[in-house]
Amino acid sequence: MNNKTGLLCTSLFIFSLFLLWSCSVRDVTDMRINGLTLLAVDENNTPIAGAIVQTSDAQNETTGPDGRVGLRFPAYGVFEVTVTAAERAPARLTVTMPSDRSETVTAHLGKIGTGGDVSVNVDLGGLTAGISRMMTQMYPIIFQSLFSAHGYSIDLADYRPGDWTEWNFSDNRDFSGTMRKACLKQLDNGQQWWQVVYTPEDSADRITMEVLFARDKSSIRRMRQQYGTEAAAEVPVSEGWYAAPMKLTKESLEAAVVNRNVKVRVPAGTYTADILQFGQPGMGSTLSIWRSTKVPGGVVKTEVDDKGGSQMTSELKALGNGAKTLLGSY
Repeated sequence: MNNKTGLLCTSLFIFSLFLLWSCSVRDVTDMRINGLTLLAVDENNTPIAGAIVQTSDAQNETTGPDGRVGLRFPAYGVFEVTVTAAERAPARLTVTMPSDRSETVTAHLGKIGTGGDVSVNVDLGGLTAGISRMMTQMYPIIFQSLFSAHGYSIDLADYRPGDWTEWNFSDNRDFSGTMRKACLKQLDNGQQWWQVVYTPEDSADRITMEVLFARDKSSIRRMRQQYGTEAAAEVPVSEGWYAAPMKLTKESLEAAVVNRNVKVRVPAGTYTADILQFGQPGMGSTLSIWRSTKVPGGVVKTEVDDKGGSQMTSELKALGNGAKTLLGSY
């Protein structure tokens, strides 16, 4: 792996972790009273030893010889769990406390093929992950991050086929880039093709990803990808590759509104928006969303605030209709 590819892989990993807005290592509560067991298995349901297990409240564990590891969580909340292992597509799960207390949850890590192995080690303030086949394994994590925040849907309105939005994102330090998200097409059976184009600020190489969602968007059924100028290719997709986010209730969304009809200026223009805020008790983080009915998805800006210091921002850069496949996916 050359330096440019390594930097891009690292940037992708950082981006996905920042979008998991509740993952604040410094503010994790020590009060963990709800536990469960995670079991990592392969496509034959054989336990996988040594799998890396990370949670959105900053737990970082490894499965034992029996493929199991115990996790403990605060008294309540919804938490995302990411499980990775060498030569395996990662698995993402969502657990809820206290309803999943004392349960055993299973992470299915499908095989992604053989060949030369590429490993990248990423260290974020003590949160370390050894990621094998980084470029392949990051794709489901990126899609999980783009379509959910702490296990919940971050789209506040529908995208029509052809609708696209493009976003500037930054951690306000040394990481930034653009991400384009588009609903490409709805098939006769109700399945939808979606597209994401990621371009880091300091590199001309972009990653283009197109996925076919199940009818209810509960899973990803197919995926094609292209890195830089390389030829587009089909990417293996296993069951459990993507965990669908939960949809917030109307009452929850309206209760989160802290200000209405606020003018907000973003690169795409000036919008009138409502500001929604969600907190994570014991974590010290706040997610703010500027909601507007004038854009696909209903969001023009998001900001994660970590005890008064902005940790991650995304702003609408452009939007439109008429998005088409770039990879010949259909």
